[in-house]
Order: sequence, then C-alpha cells, then structure tokens
Amino acid sequence: MTQSREAQKAEQSSFAAQIKHNFKENKFTNVDPMQVQKVKDAESDRGLKQKYAWWFIGILVVQLFIMNLVLVLVGMDKLHFEEWTLNLYMAGTLAEVFGVILVITKNLFPTKA
Repeated sequence: MTQSREAQKAEQSSFAAQIKHNFKENKFTNVDPMQVQKVKDAESDRGLKQKYAWWFIGILVVQLFIMNLVLVLVGMDKLHFEEWTLNLYMAGTLAEVFGVILVITKNLFPTKA
C-alpha cells in the first residue's frame, strides 16, 4: 500500500513538474483535435462571410448607382418612360435592395439560440 501511494505521489509530482516546465517554455498540452478544427472552421467561415458581405454591398452600390443614373437621365429628358413604369422600376429596385439586406442579415449573421 505504501509503495502505491509513493508511486502515485511521484507520478503526480512529475506530472505537475512537466506542466510547470511546459508553461515556462510556452509549450502547452495538446488540445482536442475537434476543438482545433472548430476554431479553424469558424475562422474560415468568418472570412467567407466577409467576402460575401463585400460582394453583396458592391452589387447593391452598383444597382443603386444605376437606378439613380436612370432617374437623372429621365429628369434630363434623355430617357423616356411612362410614369407608372418609372415608379414600378424605382419601387422594385428599392424592394430588392431591402430584400438583399434582409437576406444578408438573416443568413450571414444568424442569431445564436
């Protein structure tokens, strides 16, 4: 019985010494590989979300620029549309912009339950 207790104490002290040594050397114990993979997945997911967000924002900027250009050209009598056609175009473009923003916020940045 005494040998097993002495062996346990020696094992515990060597384990504690190993942890202290690794901490001083900035060497840490291995982390669960699944946890490492989850961190890598989260980092790549975040990067992909940023790319998608920038692409969507760029598309929205171009779309709003074209809509404003059409409005200016109609105001300068360079383009001619019926009033209801222009109103429908403007309302549709704005609805599409708000819809895309809604999709971005709901799917790229979901709420955590």
